[in-house]
Amino acid sequence: MSIFTKVAFRNVTRHAARNSIVGSSIALAVGLLFLILSVSSGIEKQLVANLVQIETGSVSFSLSDESLEGKTNINRSGLDKAYSLIKAVPEISNIRERVHSRALLNNDNKSSDINLRGIDWVKEKPLFGSFRFENTKSYDSVTRSGILISKNVADKLHVEENDECTILVQSVNGSLNMDSYRISGIYKNISGWANTMVFMNLEDVKVLVNTELPTDVLIDSKNLETTPLVLSKVDAILASEFKDTMDLESYEGQSMVASTIANANKYGFLSIVFFLQVISFFGIVFVVRNNVTERNKEIGTLLAIGYKSRKIRFSFVLETLVVAVISSLVGLIVFGSLTAILSVDGIYLGDSATLIFGSSVLKPFFHFPNLILAFGIGLLYPLFSAIWSTRKVRKADPITLLYER
Repeated sequence: MSIFTKVAFRNVTRHAARNSIVGSSIALAVGLLFLILSVSSGIEKQLVANLVQIETGSVSFSLSDESLEGKTNINRSGLDKAYSLIKAVPEISNIRERVHSRALLNNDNKSSDINLRGIDWVKEKPLFGSFRFENTKSYDSVTRSGILISKNVADKLHVEENDECTILVQSVNGSLNMDSYRISGIYKNISGWANTMVFMNLEDVKVLVNTELPTDVLIDSKNLETTPLVLSKVDAILASEFKDTMDLESYEGQSMVASTIANANKYGFLSIVFFLQVISFFGIVFVVRNNVTERNKEIGTLLAIGYKSRKIRFSFVLETLVVAVISSLVGLIVFGSLTAILSVDGIYLGDSATLIFGSSVLKPFFHFPNLILAFGIGLLYPLFSAIWSTRKVRKADPITLLYER
């Protein structure tokens, strides 16, 4: 190990006060960069998860009103035959049926216009996991019977859990049907566009709407990257089984709202990252430059006894690199741990946050490439600062440096 390498490592502790300031700046810049990137990735990932798991499936198709009213050749047995072919596609993991209908929810002469959704709860556990209930609820207590309504609908009707409400719906054959159901859960949010959603067991809604056929079929792929392949295979199966044209599309074709929110958030967070890094860059450059300037006499002494400027600069760069590595690791450990903790349950920001983030719960996503990027930047800024701040050493006059005040 050369003398300048030894000096560099020794100076890390000998100039602890100065290096702690440099290190704190680096740790904060690197940690905040990773946290912001993680939050941005988390929001985008959550939007896609909500869209695919709750709203659309990877691929979905809808039956026409004529099919639901029995005016076409599509029937339950024909649909089940198509299902058997679709399930045989290796890239497909799940098929979910839903029945959607507009309806009125009534209680004590008050009514609310609702979007009624019949759900097969066995296959829709991700949907249940997205609910944030007014009171803690177990899966079995809310999915076997009764209805789940939003806080928005509950406030409008002035109802609470275990109250009974009457649902009035126009069935597919034109008649009006109604029945009473117990409110088994009131959820605060699912997404920004779910304030009027009322969820019930799929079979109960089929009876209420008087149909054996689903209005929508959601198909989940094992990997979102295989969605185009799944779309083409399902399209071919449906085309061979039915003469009627079905409305077949992937989640990407229904993601305009989610894409708009995701892009707005992405550019918003990137602008925060940009300004944060500009401030961090100039802050680190300023601190490192002062560190070099305050040690002019040390530099002058080394030059006066014959040491080359290249080796002196190497000593400063190595010292700064050691501080940068330690500080970056500390920053990533602290903010990485915070990110990991927040990624479990997230931060509840209130229902109004759905307008900004698409969800009221903000969950960072621990993404390893973001960790590498933040660590790289944590080394780049200090190294550049050290190289730039010591550039004048090559032409410096040792006498001037020794007697400089």
